[in-house]
Amino acid sequence: MNDDLSVFHRGFRPGLERVPPGRPARPSSHSASDYCPSSSPADGTMTATGSDTAVRELPRDSDGLATTDEALTTLRERLPPFLEQLVADAGADGLVVRLDGSVETTVAATLAVDAIGEEHVTGLVMPAFISHEAIARNAETVAESLGIEHSRLQLQPVLAAVQGAVGESDGPVDDAIATNNMLSRLRMACTYYVANTSNLLVVGPIDRTRYLLGSATKYGETAADCLLFGDLYQTEVRALARHIGIPEDLTFETAGSPLYDGQSAIEQLDVPPETVDRILRLRFDQEVERATVADRLEVDPELVDRLDEWCVRTRHKRQQPPTPGVDRC
Repeated sequence: MNDDLSVFHRGFRPGLERVPPGRPARPSSHSASDYCPSSSPADGTMTATGSDTAVRELPRDSDGLATTDEALTTLRERLPPFLEQLVADAGADGLVVRLDGSVETTVAATLAVDAIGEEHVTGLVMPAFISHEAIARNAETVAESLGIEHSRLQLQPVLAAVQGAVGESDGPVDDAIATNNMLSRLRMACTYYVANTSNLLVVGPIDRTRYLLGSATKYGETAADCLLFGDLYQTEVRALARHIGIPEDLTFETAGSPLYDGQSAIEQLDVPPETVDRILRLRFDQEVERATVADRLEVDPELVDRLDEWCVRTRHKRQQPPTPGVDRC
């Protein structure tokens, strides 16, 4: 490890050494990644039970975001114990994180190491195309700097096999959206295969911004045993990355996964991410009226309406599939 990486590693984990939690015997009938929380929120969102306890009553800035030094210090202290307890409750042997070069996956892997130690964290780097090579190298550098076991899985042959099979039945093999969604679900399937065979839990790095806007593949990036940043907006996660000391040149600044080709919701809106996050927090966390939000933030009311419509249109991604005996919302 060169000097830069040593500094990078020390910056991630400043003198923190945690003892892995005691774990009950592994169940013989299933693996820890089959773990299911005892209850789920009324709106059917896919966060682990009690996952918001780590971010309750955080000090916030004037617009309600947890980006103050005090808030970020508190998050750094509270999120690792949340992961540690999750592992202990499930009787798991560790955590697995999909690494894609993004700020979110890098912070997730860092907090996982803080929680249970690098020997109990596995990273998976899953490129598919030549254009993913730089992203994959950065992701591998993150894994090496954290000292975690990691593997690179080349998905292009798997994708080609699936497309070939679908093509034989006249499927839409050249559909870009379908291809990106398939890749996301292939990454999910590979991650859960590793989790099942190694008794690990899957850490999902999706932030609340992408979650509300639906900027993630259903049963792809949102498939996880916990959504570590499900209660934190993109602006807050990136502020946390700076607070931790993650070098900016080791991550790719995108509004979604760097492995996903195409514009994200925020990029299509052409609005600063901080503005989107402030609108979303006021509208969906504090339930402030649309006109009041536009006036308070001095933004075009049409932008607030557009974000509202976007969140309503993608609501199906945040809910469990409906059943005949449950009212639909």
